[in-house]
Amino acid sequence: MSNIFTEELEQKIEAGEEVIDRYFDSATTRVGTPRLMTSRKGQEQITTELEIPPAMMDELNQMAGELNISRQAVIKMMLRRSLDEHYLAKRSTS
Repeated sequence: MSNIFTEELEQKIEAGEEVIDRYFDSATTRVGTPRLMTSRKGQEQITTELEIPPAMMDELNQMAGELNISRQAVIKMMLRRSLDEHYLAKRSTS
């Protein structure tokens, strides 16, 4: 992770450069109400079955490879992000 000034970051974003993975730690960067992405030690886990089209599975596998994490971690990360965005949108409309 590198340090960067806000102005430099804005320039990179405007230029279309991908900055999220390089300058932000997804484990600690949150917008809105902080919620844990993973369970705490000893906390119950729920196992579920999920039907996913093959093309989407390929995308998930590719992302997992690029991020060097498991496919399950990618799915959890994306679900957490989507829920956070939902709560943000819900809060802005009320």
